[in-house]
Amino acid sequence: MLKSLLSAVAASVLGAVMTLAFAPMAYLPLIPLCLAALFLLVRSCSARRAWLLGWLFGVGHFLGGVYWVFISTHTYGGAPAWVSVLMLMALVAYLGLFPAFVLYAAARLRLWQSSWGWGGLAALWLLSELARGWLLTGFPWLSLGYAATDAPLARLAPLLGVHGISVLLVLSAALIERAMPRVMPLSPPRRAVLLVLAALPWWLPPLLPTASAWTRPNGAALSVAVVQGNISQDQKWDRDLVGPILDRYLRMTESALGADLVVWPEVAVTQPYQAIRLPYLEALSAQARQAGSAVLAGMIIHADDGRGYYNGVEVLGRGSGRYTKRHLVPFGEYFPIPDFLRPVMAWIGTPYDDLLSGGDEQAPIAVHGERLGLSICFEDAFGRELRHGVGSQSLLVNLTNDAWFEGSSAPAQHLQIARMRALETGRMLVRAANTGISALIDADGRVLDSAGWNRTEILKGQIQPRAGLTPYARWGDWPLAVLALGLLAALVVGARRRPDAQSR
Repeated sequence: MLKSLLSAVAASVLGAVMTLAFAPMAYLPLIPLCLAALFLLVRSCSARRAWLLGWLFGVGHFLGGVYWVFISTHTYGGAPAWVSVLMLMALVAYLGLFPAFVLYAAARLRLWQSSWGWGGLAALWLLSELARGWLLTGFPWLSLGYAATDAPLARLAPLLGVHGISVLLVLSAALIERAMPRVMPLSPPRRAVLLVLAALPWWLPPLLPTASAWTRPNGAALSVAVVQGNISQDQKWDRDLVGPILDRYLRMTESALGADLVVWPEVAVTQPYQAIRLPYLEALSAQARQAGSAVLAGMIIHADDGRGYYNGVEVLGRGSGRYTKRHLVPFGEYFPIPDFLRPVMAWIGTPYDDLLSGGDEQAPIAVHGERLGLSICFEDAFGRELRHGVGSQSLLVNLTNDAWFEGSSAPAQHLQIARMRALETGRMLVRAANTGISALIDADGRVLDSAGWNRTEILKGQIQPRAGLTPYARWGDWPLAVLALGLLAALVVGARRRPDAQSR
């Protein structure tokens, strides 16, 4: 009984510690070390026990990684504390199912006894991450590969994408676990071979081309100015501050005019487009046009029929067009609950409203002859979506408002995600955030310059449009997914043929 309790606690602690591999701490080696310890912990467990330990590991990991959901829903969202705790725990319990699935399937397939079990573990982890980024609209936050943005492994992003890097991290962990003394009866030379293989993902990538080597400059560089208005979330929707907020963005934008591209953050001003089009936006657009600038203004936009509104971007000045957010945040921008439960939400004091989702096929926004790949908020967490159309896009732009998560690790994690999108596509990325962290990111995922947290600042720089496709932008996750499924199918056949293939 005591041993079972200690193993349960150990699994949870390992999951929580692995969170430190991500920004802002960024201790990447913790991923293979924590996973290797977890694999060792479940090696001799039954399938049911492996599922439980995997779930507890996931709960510890995601509780340590997405605790900021409480801040956004309670501190700034207005939900009662107990409701926010329930929402957070429900999300964490759900996310914990994915590592639980990996370890349960590994135990059922007897991967610990298979000579190819290390590959099977990596294949299962890949499929679990892909499923987590798709099921229930997807929540790909904390995919393991994101932790590698500052490591040599990042050079694999244009080849394999973030999930491919996750595969290599899991492979390292599985090989380390297998090479541990008293795990398997291996000779010292074979144990050394396993450790060398485990180290390959760490020393081989520097020999590979950088992300920018897969693409090429396309045309002249553009000047850019990112307007970080720095409106705290507790003031943003204060009706008495509507005028001062509009005035701040007007003054800051006027001082930024002359740059080819001026970018506001997500919903920079709270008044919808139709309410401030005349005279505010029309006058600002005329000034921008005269200065030769295009302004990407993040704001709320009412639907043409007046029934609902979008989270969108309106192009002012030397450009035209509109982008409306397609991938909405569940329980943040829309509530996937039946109508009969909505009165209950009102009764418990949880404010809610549903935004409309923009269409998948939207006219591309072109500025100074360059097509932009626009995303809003956590849309940039979905690499499979951003890579569609990137062949005709020369720049990536993300507008966000991470003030919802002030004081937490979320803004740093979100910046890490944006950097991965630049690496995967070989494109520069302009990031405009309300209170930070606004950044100019080059095609190799490096932050060229940034605006600090909680600073009112105009971030200026040069951005180089690029053309061409990286292998990942061309093929996406399909090659790895097919390989993973093929390997697992072979392992299933092998498990059935073994005389000891009885499930525990």
